[in-house]
Amino acid sequence: MNLEQYISSGIIESYVLGLISDEESAELAMMCQKYPELQTEIDMVERRFERLAFDEIIHPPMELKDRVLENINRSREKEPEPLPNYTFINIQPKQASTISVHVAWRLIFILLVIIAQVAIFLAIFYYLKYSQLQKNTDGKIVHHIAQAY
Repeated sequence: MNLEQYISSGIIESYVLGLISDEESAELAMMCQKYPELQTEIDMVERRFERLAFDEIIHPPMELKDRVLENINRSREKEPEPLPNYTFINIQPKQASTISVHVAWRLIFILLVIIAQVAIFLAIFYYLKYSQLQKNTDGKIVHHIAQAY
């Protein structure tokens, strides 16, 4: 294959666009060493693609810049200025050795303790009453049986 056929095969355009394989890239590098005018052709194709890209560029509308700058200025106006006299609030709690409990929980706990004490008192009271009733009943039964004989 002669040099003109190699150039017209499209390998240079594919190389500039990065579309050729590693084997084809190695072959092109070897051909560039053998034929220095091939490097000149590669440079010309690169410039042609660059010029084509800049000639076919689509510019944004002129009013787009004004709209963007207007949005930026509007957002700057909305941001409040930081006040020089601000109050610092420490959101890190102190390392306290005590635990604070809400007042309502304290009242509920006290009420539960009182109810438990009343329940214990009533349980002991009725147990003693029951024991006394059992003794009286057992004595009456024994006495009643003794009279029957």
